[in-house]
Amino acid sequence: MEELRSTEILDKEIESDARKKAEKILKNADAECGRILSDVENRVKEAASQKAEFYKSKIEQFRKNVEAAVPLEKERFLVDFYAKSVSAALNDYLRSIGAERRLSLIGKSLEKKLTVVSGKKIHAFVFGIGRDSASALLEKSGVSLSSVADISFGESGEEPALGNEIHEGIILESEDKSVRVRLTIDQIVRELLDSRSMELATTLFGGALPE
Repeated sequence: MEELRSTEILDKEIESDARKKAEKILKNADAECGRILSDVENRVKEAASQKAEFYKSKIEQFRKNVEAAVPLEKERFLVDFYAKSVSAALNDYLRSIGAERRLSLIGKSLEKKLTVVSGKKIHAFVFGIGRDSASALLEKSGVSLSSVADISFGESGEEPALGNEIHEGIILESEDKSVRVRLTIDQIVRELLDSRSMELATTLFGGALPE
């Protein structure tokens, strides 16, 4: 009987000791889990902070790029707007003055270039205007004509001026092909745009260009 009681006491002691060890292990495990969770939480916060800074930097860069691009886009738009407005006004004007006055403009262009063709036999290639009218203009100006032929604008080799819709003119070429002179509406428009585009735009907008 005494032996049985001793065994029960021993079992209780073993059980108590095991429980204490288990509690210690669990406490240590809880502490370790706490450290792990705390570390994870800190890492998450750090990563979130880094991401926030990264995206803040990206957003700021995007904002700066947009702000830099807006003036450039505005400038491109205004330049395009000026060019189209001036071209439209020139087209309207050239149509309104009629074929005879457009031929007169070509005649004024010829006056500036007579010295280039002086003393040479010239072939004239005409497009967009009557051949007889072109011949009369050239002969009146003292050009020594070998021939006058009708051609298309495409065959003339002339490049269209920006925005110009009226393609008329005369190409003069010496017999020895050493001289080639363009007397065209496109050339006149090009010279106007090159030398007086801002003046034309200012006049068109009543002295105050849009901003």
